[in-house]
Amino acid sequence: MSHSISGSTQAYLIPGDPVRNVRLPRMFNAAFERYGIDAVLLPMQVPVRDFAVFFKSAFLARNVRGMVIAPPHKPLVVDLLEGCGLFGRVAGSVNVVRRTEGDQLEGDLFDGEGLIGALDHYNIPFRGKRVLILGAGVSAAAIGVALAEGGTVNGAAHIAMYDKAAGKAAGVAAKLDAFFDANVVAADSNAPEGFDLVINATQLGLSDDDAAPVDVTRMDSHAALFDILLRNQPTPLVRAARARGLNAQAGFEMLIQQMPHYFRYFGHMDAADAMAADAGFLREIIYPPAMHAEIAQPLRYRSPSVA
Repeated sequence: MSHSISGSTQAYLIPGDPVRNVRLPRMFNAAFERYGIDAVLLPMQVPVRDFAVFFKSAFLARNVRGMVIAPPHKPLVVDLLEGCGLFGRVAGSVNVVRRTEGDQLEGDLFDGEGLIGALDHYNIPFRGKRVLILGAGVSAAAIGVALAEGGTVNGAAHIAMYDKAAGKAAGVAAKLDAFFDANVVAADSNAPEGFDLVINATQLGLSDDDAAPVDVTRMDSHAALFDILLRNQPTPLVRAARARGLNAQAGFEMLIQQMPHYFRYFGHMDAADAMAADAGFLREIIYPPAMHAEIAQPLRYRSPSVA
């Protein structure tokens, strides 16, 4: 970030714990500079026990216009808002908050919409398909909402959620099934047979020593895999799926596809439209150098081979 900060600069905050590895400040500040917006996004290290006090206190500063919420605080925000969008209400979590012109605080959740954008970017079909979501936490719930609702088109034909914690997937699946009248169920196992798309929404893969969240050798030869993790990419799971010739993608694009939604939510419409049309500069920032070839050739895993 090279532009100067003055008394008229709008402040956006990203509270989390930890915040050492958050990527959004670099992305936001690069976009602010690129599009001539006098604003800055700053990371804030905030323990869970202090979050509610911090959240309310931060907005006492009139130049704090909004927040992007990092883990583990996303589920803590909903009860602190005057208004909440559909995805946030259903998932019980938000990742963005804005101050309205009426001085109200409202939030929403764009994890799922980021996932939908990433799937479309990589030409991974999900509409009318069978999808297995691994995990039933905040991100998995947001993804389930987006897939069940499907944006403005028909969502997935069948969504199964699996989590090793007993009852966790069943609770999320039941809520989604009831709210959207969609075909969402809790899976008895992580067996991938019969699914067109497998989404890893667990933390497994952050270390090379982690157990694989799914056995990719059992995935159908036409199936695709999306791993939402940002660190340690390409994860062993992604590498194993690609070794089979499957369309397997890392989570970076999910974050990139959220950026236009964030900026539109904060009222920066022209910047949002520009990023939706061309987000190449964001990919250069967020993708590790070893994966930069994938920026230029995002479609090279589109044609699966027979296992």
